Amino acid sequence: MLPLIPHFMEDKMIIAKNNIIVRIDKNDPVEYAILNPISGSFDLMSETEYEMYRELENGKGIEPEMTKYLLERGYLFKDQLSYELSLEDAYREFQNEVKDAQIQIMLIPTYSCNMACTYCFQHGIDGKPKLITKEIVDAFFDYVKKEFASEKIKPFITLFGGEPLMNSNEHKEIISYIVEKCIEEDYELSAVTNGYDFIEYIDLLKRAKIKEIQFTLDGTRLIHDQRRMTKNHKGTFDRVIKGMEQAISCRIPVNLRTVTDKQNIDDLVNLAELLDQKGWLDLPPELFKTQIGRNYELFECYERPEHLFSQIELWGYVAELAEKHPVMKKFHRPDFMGLRYLVDTGDMYLASFDTCPAGKTEFVFDLYGDIYGCTASCGREDFKLGTYWPSVLKNDTAIQIWKRRNVTNIEECKSCKYDVICGGGCGVVAANRNNGEILSPDCRPIQELYDIGLNFYHSEINDLMKSNEVPDEKNKKEKIEIQNGCIICGSPLTYSVSAEDHTCDICGETFSSNTKCIHGHYVCDNCHNGDVLDHMEKLLIKSHEKNPIRLAEMVFDMPTMKMHGPEHHSMVPAVLETAHQNILGIRDTSKIQEAINRGKDIKGGSCGFHGNCGACVGTGIAESLYLGATPKSKEERGRAMLATSKALLAVSELGGPLCCKRDSITSIKTYMDISNRYEGADDYQYSCKYYMFNQGCIRLECPYFPISKNL
Repeated sequence: MLPLIPHFMEDKMIIAKNNIIVRIDKNDPVEYAILNPISGSFDLMSETEYEMYRELENGKGIEPEMTKYLLERGYLFKDQLSYELSLEDAYREFQNEVKDAQIQIMLIPTYSCNMACTYCFQHGIDGKPKLITKEIVDAFFDYVKKEFASEKIKPFITLFGGEPLMNSNEHKEIISYIVEKCIEEDYELSAVTNGYDFIEYIDLLKRAKIKEIQFTLDGTRLIHDQRRMTKNHKGTFDRVIKGMEQAISCRIPVNLRTVTDKQNIDDLVNLAELLDQKGWLDLPPELFKTQIGRNYELFECYERPEHLFSQIELWGYVAELAEKHPVMKKFHRPDFMGLRYLVDTGDMYLASFDTCPAGKTEFVFDLYGDIYGCTASCGREDFKLGTYWPSVLKNDTAIQIWKRRNVTNIEECKSCKYDVICGGGCGVVAANRNNGEILSPDCRPIQELYDIGLNFYHSEINDLMKSNEVPDEKNKKEKIEIQNGCIICGSPLTYSVSAEDHTCDICGETFSSNTKCIHGHYVCDNCHNGDVLDHMEKLLIKSHEKNPIRLAEMVFDMPTMKMHGPEHHSMVPAVLETAHQNILGIRDTSKIQEAINRGKDIKGGSCGFHGNCGACVGTGIAESLYLGATPKSKEERGRAMLATSKALLAVSELGGPLCCKRDSITSIKTYMDISNRYEGADDYQYSCKYYMFNQGCIRLECPYFPISKNL
């Protein structure tokens, strides 16, 4: 809530253009959300606070405390210059994000299809070849390799159509050739398929680096087969399901799309229940996700336009279904123009000055050698950007127009408060509606979508605001962050190659370190640990758990335990020692304390800077404590070193970036494998629940990343 003391301010200030206010009717009492995509701020207001804000909009003064808060949160600015600087910063951040984004290169090997969906607009192009040739495939890879060589992140290839995965010998041969080229050039590969013949390609695709496979199901068997059948009117549901089952069993990421209109939307509930029974809705999004696609008249060829939804109609209906049938929220959590990101992360989505990827982060290459900016424009001569075969010819004028297309270059967008959420919409739709003018808007109903979305996520929003606010000495509310980075401001940490002297912002002592936060804060290892080691010691001394991995998970769950940090160096030997004591039925507090103290000697960041992970050294500490080893010991000293070396080898095979949770569990597991101290412990398979707090998580490459038991 915003602070409340009725009073008037004297100075005239600038209210940010992009402030958006939404009434959350489902909160009791009613509240108002205020958000700004430029400043990245989101807050809730009471009815009284909302009225005070309206007075501010009408030029009246308000209470200084509220004015200060609005200034701090970027809803209000002292002058025009500070306002313009904030816009420039946001635009610069957006440009950097686009520059660093991975480009999607879509290849259309055919415009033909093996199905006859009732609403499809692509039925092949008469009089032209039906399938791409090896010569044209070679030209495609030569062009991509040369044109996108300077990209920081290698582009990924997506097979599109028509239907790219059809079951014929000549089709399999050319797709196999494309896949082999992707493997050879180390490109990630995706495919957009109807799924009917996917099972014929599973063995081939397993060999490639698959980013995702998009399948389509329009409902359960009866509804799907009425809409998506083969050309001889045979149902396709069962074969699509079998293909998805094989993909999931092979850990190939699946993106399930449902093309939705008024004919099939109610059946989504039945589809959700079916997928839930299969366990697919419990899979992490890296393995299974869904999208609800609105069937709309982009090419004005839909045979029954009365069945089409507007955006507001569709998402309003989806919200109603989810309220009546909770499984729908499990099936699909709508984005609502960035609101899902807010709920999931606690942060506003980056201001989007452009939401049209055409000619910037997306390109389409078809089997005839033509280049287009996106899938909505492919096959249309008026949108062609050039050719890559038989010769390379680029329409630089057209390409530059698409590259310039963002809200700063669309006149109608410049005065719109929703500009950096809408981003100007789809360039092809805009051109269709505005006599071919690409630099024109395709306006999206942002206010209405936010009205639906914030009420849809109202309970999650309330939980988020409660977790992000604590009262201070004046009963004001300040935002707090999960401390997975800097423990002062929550920002990410930076790691320099050379160590520098830094003064700890907590204790004031000076230390040499390679680590600080992006805003310059530095906290030494002792202060970073804080009282977490005291908490750890108390937890372990009171514990009865015999499995060190379960013990480690208990320590991970402590409120003071951070995602990363040198406290893990103490944790590994401490849990190994404690679990062994619990198996023996004894308690030697001094050994647990000694394990923690020895772990404190290992410097934070030593995994990257010294090639010596502190969690791995923790296994050597545990063995040394157990054997009573000293530098003068012979066999005992060697066994302590062996424990460390085994753990280091196991951790090194997983690579990086760092994850103190992953490295700690791996170290503990390797020690358990070489030691006979844990014969009384049960077999426990660790599954990570902290990956969402780790920006460097390696996801599916991590052995502890959560995967459904149904796999």
